[in-house]
Amino acid sequence: MDEAIIKKINFKAGEEIVSVVRHYVLTLWLEILAAFSLLTLPFFFLFPLFKRGYWGVGIFLALILLGIIYTLRTIAVWYYNAFVITNKRIIDIDQRGFFERIVSEASYDKVQDVSWRRKGVWQTIFRYGNVRIQIANSSMGLEIRNIRSPEKVHQLIIDLSHLKPKDPSGGSDNFDIETPAPNALEFKIIRESIDDLDERQLEELEGTVRGRIRQIKLKKLEEIKNLPPE
Repeated sequence: MDEAIIKKINFKAGEEIVSVVRHYVLTLWLEILAAFSLLTLPFFFLFPLFKRGYWGVGIFLALILLGIIYTLRTIAVWYYNAFVITNKRIIDIDQRGFFERIVSEASYDKVQDVSWRRKGVWQTIFRYGNVRIQIANSSMGLEIRNIRSPEKVHQLIIDLSHLKPKDPSGGSDNFDIETPAPNALEFKIIRESIDDLDERQLEELEGTVRGRIRQIKLKKLEEIKNLPPE
């Protein structure tokens, strides 16, 4: 289903798609109703139009063509307007019609805050909402609206970006880099050993640590993806 989007992304080495998130289909009910009306309305005037000869046939075909174009536009906007979440970055594709597309992206080391929101009766009943990502050195951030189960997308991005809430009670919307809780004695020995390392050794150690954290996060990610749907 996502092959067309995949072809438009220049993947980095080792980069893989984790999830593609789109607008919840039920939130497009107005567009779906309009497309259905444009496709079916001409048939209610089929006989009156055909009685007018070539002009009537031309109007009938023009209305059908208009309905097809609007339907295809609605499908294209829904399909390409998406959050593409990979194991290295988040790509926000904003499709506006057939001929306008805005693409923004952010690597996980630039992610400062992730929040989700569900408001109102309909969002509560049908369990959809918005997810917003605050990016370092940016006042705008990335946002995708009206998506199914925003809390799951929120948690997925947190796991991939190595973030966790500062307030364990959930009272704060701020996040910080997650650090594991190793054995106290082993951690103390490691901390003391770091002081004796030179710059090259520190760089190698940094790569090793990042690789290990990535493995842990990917393992958690697989556990989240294997959870049964609500």
